[in-house]
Amino acid sequence: MKILRVPFYFPACVLALSLPAAALQLRTFSSAAHERIRNFPGNPTLNPTFLNPGGNLANLPDLTGVGWNTSDTVQQFTLVSPRHFVGANHFRPSVGLVVRFLARDNTLHDYTIAATYGIPNDDGTTSDVFLGELTTDVAVTTGIRPLPYLNLLAENAYAGEALVVLGQPARGGRGTIAQVSDFGGDAITSGSGIKTRAFTFTYGPLGSADDARAEVGDSGSPSLAIRSGQLALVGTHTAVLTALGTTTTYDTLVPHYASRLNSVMESQGYHLRKFTPDATAFTASGAGVSPVIRALKPFIYRVSITNGAAAADNVAASFTLPAGAVLSGITAPGWFATNATVIRRGGLAAGETITMDLAFSKAPVSGSFQIGLNLTSDGSAAKTFNFPLAVAPSYAEWADGLADASLTADGDGDGVGNLLEYAFGGNNRESSQFLTGASPAVSLLPQFMTAPARLRFLRRQDFPARGLRQIMETSENLESWTTVADAGSTTVSTPAAGFDLIEMQLGDTTSARRFYRLRVELDEP
Repeated sequence: MKILRVPFYFPACVLALSLPAAALQLRTFSSAAHERIRNFPGNPTLNPTFLNPGGNLANLPDLTGVGWNTSDTVQQFTLVSPRHFVGANHFRPSVGLVVRFLARDNTLHDYTIAATYGIPNDDGTTSDVFLGELTTDVAVTTGIRPLPYLNLLAENAYAGEALVVLGQPARGGRGTIAQVSDFGGDAITSGSGIKTRAFTFTYGPLGSADDARAEVGDSGSPSLAIRSGQLALVGTHTAVLTALGTTTTYDTLVPHYASRLNSVMESQGYHLRKFTPDATAFTASGAGVSPVIRALKPFIYRVSITNGAAAADNVAASFTLPAGAVLSGITAPGWFATNATVIRRGGLAAGETITMDLAFSKAPVSGSFQIGLNLTSDGSAAKTFNFPLAVAPSYAEWADGLADASLTADGDGDGVGNLLEYAFGGNNRESSQFLTGASPAVSLLPQFMTAPARLRFLRRQDFPARGLRQIMETSENLESWTTVADAGSTTVSTPAAGFDLIEMQLGDTTSARRFYRLRVELDEP
């Protein structure tokens, strides 16, 4: 006679009382070998001899990412990102319940369930794996580590894979994958009401003392592959089938649903982590959005990133900034902030190029700098890029610290306003009408010269980059002014570093009455 037990858990209104949860079954149960957590759930501590005869905690595979529902401790879940976990859809917890994890230092960490998502099958129906989302990320500092999933090239490659099989109450044993097939798609299992891509492992009358089989209540607990002493998620328990003394456990094959899980996890900037990630190759470039970036002024810097020939998972971009630069935010669609200078993204497709804008509320002082970018993704070495940042001088930098930095203010009382001092090289903290550092002294104020009529004035050599304009104008009535055409100008000398002394010929001086002025403008966004 064949007995089908499916699912492991039944709603309380149907069979929960008549079919209470049992424990994961081991061929020869030993608390020393098969209890993953001692004194569970009241005073839980890690068991260093769990499937580990040496009893060295350092050699114990990291299962800190396997947690449990504090309201129903038979329910176990597997953390697959700092924010997400998976389990059996037919044994799906309610939003608002608490998932508890035990770290390697035996500290407990509780997180609240924010949402759960059903994951579709190939035909659009619901599979037996769900994705849970926590209200906050599990911090790296807790020592709790999400588990990667075993990514093989083909589903038939999973056959023969050795497993660590977990179940309640915080137990574990071993198994071996027999085959991969659809559960619910044949005459025996179709009556379960579940359809999912699954693999099986069997428990017969003969075998190892560590051999395990699932029982009622184990739904959603994980089976994990053992590779080089590390564990990788392969499945979550769905059902058991007992026939002729042999029990077959069916696990939903989590790797089959990886892309669909990722599509949900991307909303928080995460992907599942592959046990064997693809090698990625990033290139990147960066430049200011404005042609001129000025000291102490806001600016936007645009960075472009291109992924190489393989898809990249769990990409993180970390920026290093020049001293004095103040970053106000990063605009990068599809990316999520980890902190002010680090953003993450679930993945980048092969060949995909994305751009992000770094908005700065304040540039550093004038000079040449670099903006650093460090890119990481699963399984690939970090790659660092340095982008040039040229910062031009600005009025804001020159006037920084003045009690009154307005253009017309004359804080040093020398009769020359701030803008004129800035344009002509004055010292805004010293009462003087002469060019700072010039020898012999050169007046800041324009000088009229005769035979022929000329005007002499100072001009910064980098005046275009500073947004300065000096415009000669003439008038006969001091009411209407016109620009004077340059009738010839020469650089007389360079009286101080960064300054030219200009003589401009004034042109028509035959009028009985004519006035001239040198107007200074600052165009500095």
